[in-house]
Amino acid sequence: MKSAIEDLFGSDAWYALKESNHIPTWRRYGAKTLQAVGVAIAATVDVADDDWRQEIDKLLADGIRRIKEDAEIDEIIATLAGTLIRISFAQIGLMPRRKGTAKSSTLRKDAWRLDLFRSVIYTQTTEQKERVFWSNQQREIGFDAQLELHAKYRQSKSNVPYSEWCKNAKKA
Repeated sequence: MKSAIEDLFGSDAWYALKESNHIPTWRRYGAKTLQAVGVAIAATVDVADDDWRQEIDKLLADGIRRIKEDAEIDEIIATLAGTLIRISFAQIGLMPRRKGTAKSSTLRKDAWRLDLFRSVIYTQTTEQKERVFWSNQQREIGFDAQLELHAKYRQSKSNVPYSEWCKNAKKA
């Protein structure tokens, strides 16, 4: 949990939570995490119906309200986890509501078809694919080697995307 919050907000957040039993600090970062999810959804999700956006906003607002009322760190973490589970399923299609209707649920694929109200489509532009390739390549071969390779690509004056050029260069 602390590591994930550090990924979101930096090392100051990790140090603030490291060995903290200070409830207001945990509340602040729990609420800030849900606020960041809301900002990220608003900035990233281009196509969605108004009902879905309202549902996400309500889930986030309810989670933040509960976190502000939670009296213990484990309650804050539980509220954060529960809210994120609900948001995840809302993003997939819908949050199953089996409470009171079933004793248990199977993990068979047909029991988890959640596209009754909306469908999810993930798209990736050529530019986004290139960014993923660039990032992965830099991790694999290092910054300097990548710069050298990219310089060769530019010198080649190739019309194919950099990722394709690299694949073809490996084959040659």
